[in-house]
Amino acid sequence: MAGAGAVGPRPRPLLLLGPTGSGRSTLLFRAALRIHFLYPASFQELLQLVASLHQTLSSSSSMIVLDGLEEYLNNCSSPCTAAQLVALLLDTSNYFSQKRSHLSVGCQLIVSMKFPGEAGEEAEHFSAIEHYFPAHLWLHPDTGVDIGLDNQGLTKLIRAHLLQPGTKDQEWMVKFDAQGSMTISPLPCKNETENDTVSGNRPSVSEADATVPSSQS
Repeated sequence: MAGAGAVGPRPRPLLLLGPTGSGRSTLLFRAALRIHFLYPASFQELLQLVASLHQTLSSSSSMIVLDGLEEYLNNCSSPCTAAQLVALLLDTSNYFSQKRSHLSVGCQLIVSMKFPGEAGEEAEHFSAIEHYFPAHLWLHPDTGVDIGLDNQGLTKLIRAHLLQPGTKDQEWMVKFDAQGSMTISPLPCKNETENDTVSGNRPSVSEADATVPSSQS
């Protein structure tokens, strides 16, 4: 079969879900060092664009990001057509992973959209596409009160909850300050929290913080 050979690990396709104002776009853009922006005006144009990505992008592309999928689903004729789009995205991601076979990591696919149902009719389409994504990252605006977090000087707090089969659930607190800097702090999972509460050993939320500056390269 053409393209067969040793390929680096392929990151699981990720579906990023969150309400308006949850920092979905910000998180996506901070994930990439270099970004090639493309702006299809309609669902049909998006299909055509995805089908031609292997010709327009560098063969070393390490990530494909589609932000605001719900905007295109509103103009999608059927759930079946929505599923065809996602299948095409997966095929394209696999294509670039094959091209990166000499590297240690394949091409990551990340798609973001609002919570199913929040944007209206696309909820029906969501059920047709969600099974294509083994990993779901849910974003929820938070106050930090339940973990004793002092949110003074912060403009936004987001709790990120990652679910993927075969692994433990993971949670982080994403903090944005007035300068636009973003700090990501791991949170203990529920089972760990229960065990640590009994032993009195619950880790601090501020441990192992990873700070991302506001400037983008």
